[in-house]
Amino acid sequence: MAKSLSVGIIGAGPGGLALGIFLRKAGFDDFTIFDREDGVGGTWRINTYPGLACDVKSHLYSYSFDLNPRWSRMWSGQREILDYFETCARRYQLEPHLQLSTDVVSAVWEPELRSWRLITADGAEHTFDIIVSAVGLFTQPVLPDLVEEEPFAGTVMHTARWDHSVDLRGARVAVLGTGSTAAQLVPEVAKLAEKVYSVQRSPTWVLPKPDREYTRREKWVFAHVPLAKKIYRTRLWLRSEANISVIENGSDKTREFTGIALRNLEAAIADDDLRRRLTPEHPLGCKRLVFATDYLQTLGQPHVEVVSSPARALRARALVTEDGTELHVDVVLCATGYAAADYLGQIEVRGAEMTALSDTWRDGAFAYLGMTVPGYPNFFMLYGPNTNVGSNSVIFMLEAQAHYIARALKHLRRTHRSYIEVRPEVMTRFLQRIDRWMQGTVWLTRCSNYFRAANGRVVTQWPRSARNFWTLTRWFRPGDYTFDPPATRPTIRVGAQTVADNDPR
Repeated sequence: MAKSLSVGIIGAGPGGLALGIFLRKAGFDDFTIFDREDGVGGTWRINTYPGLACDVKSHLYSYSFDLNPRWSRMWSGQREILDYFETCARRYQLEPHLQLSTDVVSAVWEPELRSWRLITADGAEHTFDIIVSAVGLFTQPVLPDLVEEEPFAGTVMHTARWDHSVDLRGARVAVLGTGSTAAQLVPEVAKLAEKVYSVQRSPTWVLPKPDREYTRREKWVFAHVPLAKKIYRTRLWLRSEANISVIENGSDKTREFTGIALRNLEAAIADDDLRRRLTPEHPLGCKRLVFATDYLQTLGQPHVEVVSSPARALRARALVTEDGTELHVDVVLCATGYAAADYLGQIEVRGAEMTALSDTWRDGAFAYLGMTVPGYPNFFMLYGPNTNVGSNSVIFMLEAQAHYIARALKHLRRTHRSYIEVRPEVMTRFLQRIDRWMQGTVWLTRCSNYFRAANGRVVTQWPRSARNFWTLTRWFRPGDYTFDPPATRPTIRVGAQTVADNDPR
């Protein structure tokens, strides 16, 4: 009888939980899900800032195999989403497989043993046949590089490390950033603070978010009418798929959404000068789209001031901007995002020949189907390079990847194999397809975003529809892989993608 494969999963967020559920359903019992936090949920446990909610509708931001009829509103908040994933972990009996409050710092391939040695921050070592990274994109907060000209007497914190002991009532607060986090945070801060400065490097396109609570009747129908919630979710999914052309530079959908955003801005902001300063110059879609209910309206309130110069320095009780403006503040809140293009967080991964994955990725991260890399046998990723979908729910993408990995492991079990590695020529062809598909997308305009590596290559985004990704991952193709160590390992070359010249940035 073949030896049962052991699997180590790094991350207990939506992706890691989905894989654990699929492994249990497939009859795999020897797996451990590690997480550095004290509970499951990933980013929905880590982030707790005021106003935090999902920008994907609740019924779509959930597993297809565990639809929730009890969502309270169309776009649910952090606590409700975290409750959902905690409930899933209990329902599918994942607790025995969880090792929480455990920070994984490195994973090293042992070629003689054909296994991975996983090392945690406390020095403990664990051995697995298969390793899966499910750490996600949004794990490394990025703080602005502020020169501390004088010791700052107030508080500086990133939204991903929210300190609930800091009292914002009556405070003077600067919020750095204009993305989705800032759009959720600023209205909440403005309810408490005496003065709010919205400090922006550049404005962003804001689309309306007509959020509302589900009625008792709607929730009853979801809970009791057969297929009701499935039909509703499918309709949401199809609508999202219909918006895929928004990633195409100059498309009809992009122009349509731009018109909506401009009308939204005009309706919310009466002051001509402020409206001008809140009108982006970059094309809609080149940065992550922002959906907001009352963000723009808040920016027009008397005690809220938009500062159109990025932060540069700190003084004892002030934030100084690039143009020399001194803002007297008590608290600086950094809604400045994550190092999303730097995959795997701070985890060091060493594969065949002890090569570090960070060295392999020095010209930008890449992976076959966003999951496997030549030279790193028995290693998979969830939410890996080029799998962040631009027009649909990432939960759908995570499910597709988790299904694929489970099928790969079932193939190993069925064929009595213990080694799997994607073929370099398969990786090269896939990269060529990604680069070809990426041409013409709005992400390649001259626009600063977190999607790109240092050399300009888009390494986070999936340049096709969610349906297309599902089609590519629907079946596991053994011919794409080798099941014995290769004699030679050719280098995979990754070049920069061509940037469009029709945008001045």
